[in-house]
Amino acid sequence: MWFGITRYRHFLIAPLVWLLAASTFAAETSPITKDWKFDQIRLRNGAIFKGLILEESASTIRFQHVRRVTGRPTITMTTIFRTSDLDKIDRLANPERDLLRGRLKELDPNGDGERRRMEGLELQPCDWEDTPKAGWRYDSDYFSLLSNAPEEVVRRAAVRLEQIYTAYVNLIPSRCDKGKPTTIVLYPTLDEYQKMLAKKGWQLQNTAFFNPGSNRIVCGSNLQKLGEDLKKTKQQHHEQRAELDKEEKFCRMYFGKNPAELARRLQKIADDRQKMANADRYNDGIFDNETKRLFATLYHEAFHAYVSNFVYTANGGTLPMARPPGELPRWLNEGLAQIFETSIVEAGELRVGHADANRLTKVKDALKKGELMPVAELLGAGAKPFLVQHNNDRLVSDRAYQTSWALAAYLTFDRRLLGSDSLDDFIRSVNRDNKPEEAFAILVGRKLPEFEKDFHAWLLKLQINGSMLEPTMGKVP
Repeated sequence: MWFGITRYRHFLIAPLVWLLAASTFAAETSPITKDWKFDQIRLRNGAIFKGLILEESASTIRFQHVRRVTGRPTITMTTIFRTSDLDKIDRLANPERDLLRGRLKELDPNGDGERRRMEGLELQPCDWEDTPKAGWRYDSDYFSLLSNAPEEVVRRAAVRLEQIYTAYVNLIPSRCDKGKPTTIVLYPTLDEYQKMLAKKGWQLQNTAFFNPGSNRIVCGSNLQKLGEDLKKTKQQHHEQRAELDKEEKFCRMYFGKNPAELARRLQKIADDRQKMANADRYNDGIFDNETKRLFATLYHEAFHAYVSNFVYTANGGTLPMARPPGELPRWLNEGLAQIFETSIVEAGELRVGHADANRLTKVKDALKKGELMPVAELLGAGAKPFLVQHNNDRLVSDRAYQTSWALAAYLTFDRRLLGSDSLDDFIRSVNRDNKPEEAFAILVGRKLPEFEKDFHAWLLKLQINGSMLEPTMGKVP
């Protein structure tokens, strides 16, 4: 809607509608440039993390993992490790730690580093639909992004996708050398997206989908229109502020000898400036919310694409590590995708593991009312309960999605099973059509009723920040 006030119009864009440890099975998969020195943590399973120790307690270490690869954006991810999982810590001397801390702060003190990374990306012009060189293309190891959206939108999407794929690789290292990068097609308007669907004869309400057959993610958004509206409104406000500056100068000149009248007029000018500032904040919030929706959608679908291409694949691979045991069960695939869907990029840093407040509230409420899907029912549900529209209120409130999110989080962040040999054995077993309940009992080492009690107790204690009320950590000097 448009919102106007006396004398000046302040335009409002109409509204559109967990920190836990990364898996201890994560591994350093990319070279770190040699000019930076890091604290180094080695886990009992052999995985090595390089970065900066931020805080320590008797039971945990909060660690800023740093991934620097030549020609790619520097990516950081904060992780909490349990001391029981650690094998060895190599600490920097204080002068070296201060140097590293300064470099990381300079990298992105207030989120400005993301813009620098955006500017450093190498985009290539590409054909779009039937028009030569009407779009942009960005190629990475795990995806290729194609879009005719404004260049800034494409650059931001490329940076965010690089970050989320780094999280995927850290949490579930690639184990298939036959995996191919996924093509991600981003439409800048929902109208263009819907026209594409109609042209192909597809009837989908989703704003995005992953097609395993073509290894393609297609996504629509409202960012172009919102961006254009936001730019236009900011320009109008800029002009209005210039007029207010002139009016203030005039008032001070002609009403300087009349303090009461001068105060009245200056207050009116101040009120108008404040209303414009409020409108700008509101508009920025609308754009930010739509951006979050877009990246939540992309993160969700990109997870499905990553695991199906590089980790739990139907075709397998020839890497010397454990062979892919088969495809993920649908409930676990959807549960993990939801975890990553709400990843946060904050001041240029990716945070994974906080408990999405909406989902956690609904899950706890369902659990207290006895309405959460029993684990046995979820294990045997197959794909049918998940054949609903992604990234909407129905998904968040659906029993199958609620329970899959909660169970995937428990297995990943508390039981530390993601990436383990025992999880591979479970997946291999269910892919051979063995009974999922029996295979799951072997995976967790307990009968389902006993396991479910522990799982539910954990859910009730889980906090929005992903913690279980850990002791307060002390800062590293």
